Amino acid sequence: MLQVLTATEKQPVKQQTRKLFRTKEEVMKAPTSYTDRLVENIRHTCRFDWMMIEQVEFGEDLVHYVLVGPKGVFLIQLNRTPAPVHLTNRECRTETSMGWKHIYPHPVTELERMTKQVRTRLKKECGQAIPVYSFLIFPETEQLKLKRVKANCGDSFTLVNQVISKTNLETLTEPLVKQVAYYCSERQVHK
Repeated sequence: MLQVLTATEKQPVKQQTRKLFRTKEEVMKAPTSYTDRLVENIRHTCRFDWMMIEQVEFGEDLVHYVLVGPKGVFLIQLNRTPAPVHLTNRECRTETSMGWKHIYPHPVTELERMTKQVRTRLKKECGQAIPVYSFLIFPETEQLKLKRVKANCGDSFTLVNQVISKTNLETLTEPLVKQVAYYCSERQVHK
């Protein structure tokens, strides 16, 4: 079973209903979060030897989700832009009421820089090269247009499941997976 270390406690939503002579407070189901949606997509692919850590800080960078398993380390970065996004290797634009606005720094460039930084930190910590893959997910965008983008970008978490399924090599041993997971869990930021 996939192990998940969350940074925040999930609080149920309470709703007050008025009856004839009294007010009754009912506990409703908590709203689904991005963590729930991601786990739902990857739980069949990532079995017992995988761990997902939420809100991990590497230096000055905050990674939203880190998946650690025998196939490597997967960094998942979220961009919560609700407006339409047009992404190429050279530029990233978002639509506003005043027209298209360029986004600086480029999210893919930042993702590549962060991936290299995590690779060097893990190599220094573990004494060997660890395969690190990264994703940029736009879960709230109305429309995502990708042109000639080399990075793993998408608007849903199914992309993560597809890439993990296609990765054939299982290069990390169980003690190494545990060492990397422990290293990441030490850097988890709790809200």
